[in-house]
Amino acid sequence: MTETRDHYGLGDFRIGEPPEPTPEYLVRRRIGAALKDITDRMVRCDADVEALEAIAAELEATAAKTGGFGRRSQSAIYQKFFARTASRQDVLDILDYEIFTGRSTPISPPMELWLDGDKVRGKANLGITFQGPPGRVHGGVIAAMLDVLMAKTQDLSGSVGVTGTLNIRYIRATPLKTNIDMEARILRTEGRKLFCEGRFFVNGEQTVHAEGIWIAMAESFRGK
Repeated sequence: MTETRDHYGLGDFRIGEPPEPTPEYLVRRRIGAALKDITDRMVRCDADVEALEAIAAELEATAAKTGGFGRRSQSAIYQKFFARTASRQDVLDILDYEIFTGRSTPISPPMELWLDGDKVRGKANLGITFQGPPGRVHGGVIAAMLDVLMAKTQDLSGSVGVTGTLNIRYIRATPLKTNIDMEARILRTEGRKLFCEGRFFVNGEQTVHAEGIWIAMAESFRGK
């Protein structure tokens, strides 16, 4: 969990580790959890058309209610990050809606990430909405999760950058509704390039291996 402070810059929070939620974000997380539960339950839901019609009408009415609200400007938030004047609310506006680690987004497993010495570790358990082959996690979902996992190695280097390459070897199928353990580490750095690798394990057996390059926005890495 990111340390809570009064003002934040870009380097003051870790990937996938939002600060403690504000009262607003406690509610947003409840909304995200409810939407996630609905999505999971509706996959091949064995209900008759009348029941489905009622559910559709309720959800459409709820969707219509949200249409009257504006959206906070992401550009304005990042300008505050650059000026090191961003608030805890601003950090939550970004991190809590990250695709796989966000606590408020209904499409997150969620995937938990943390630093452990010179490694990044993580865990997740994916439901049926993430299915590819029967009973298995979709390979594209695995690729996206690896991208997030390996990007977090930047928290070890102090860099802030973007994915350059991501090469994946699928060793065996990764099952749904089963605990997935993850780890990633830095292999080396060359100028602005950070070379790293990531792995998934299920019940101690490796299911995926990946190597990638992240390109830092700055010319140097902290600690070099």
